[in-house]
Amino acid sequence: MRASIGLIGYGRFGRLAARYASRSADVFVHDRRARVKTGRGVQSATLGEAASQSVVVLAVPIGALRSLLREIRPHLRRDALVIDVCSVKTVPLAWMNALLPRSVAIIGMHPLFGPDSDTGSLSGQRVVVCPSRNGARRMGVVRALARAHGIHLHVMTPRAHDRLMAETLLLTQYVGRLIRGAGIVPHAWSTPAYGSLKGIVATALRDSEELFVDMVRFNPRGRRTLKALLRSHRAIERKTRGAD
Repeated sequence: MRASIGLIGYGRFGRLAARYASRSADVFVHDRRARVKTGRGVQSATLGEAASQSVVVLAVPIGALRSLLREIRPHLRRDALVIDVCSVKTVPLAWMNALLPRSVAIIGMHPLFGPDSDTGSLSGQRVVVCPSRNGARRMGVVRALARAHGIHLHVMTPRAHDRLMAETLLLTQYVGRLIRGAGIVPHAWSTPAYGSLKGIVATALRDSEELFVDMVRFNPRGRRTLKALLRSHRAIERKTRGAD
């Protein structure tokens, strides 16, 4: 018997998640704005239908998560496993623990890949997992699924995850947007390092500005990282002025 998964959010990552999950489960997808591409294992669903599955995955922007948690609360099964896939973990997990019924299990999850880095297989991909309330007892299922698909799981605390993301994902997003915002025209060829930099710019701009802003606003380490970058910029500016 195939498992059933409710997927709420059908953006770029939601579509990728539906494609992979439908290989071994029936996926009930809900999104108020996007049209769901139905097919084998994937069907469009109301919010109540998606939220009443045994596993519910929340793939919405962080800014929309708190109101969504209030909406799905009356539809959740008593023994449901609720997973969020936000790029920030501390704040979303705090909201989930405060707003969802105490009987449900909660796990924070952040796949460190997306549509741009998809290889067509989950083998070798990395996923950060932050077990929260009642989540530890459901980790056996998560680990078994990871092993079956060749996924590398990294169990972290929400705080450790957010620091890692502030100093890696947020950093690359910032650099890419900084370069494009400066109006620097991409050149066809140059040094290998410049080629890598062009890749960072292209990757950053494929993600929405909402994602970047949310990473700064909701990651407790985000604002600190941003301030450190600005301090570094000012220091470089002072040094170059002194060279005149």
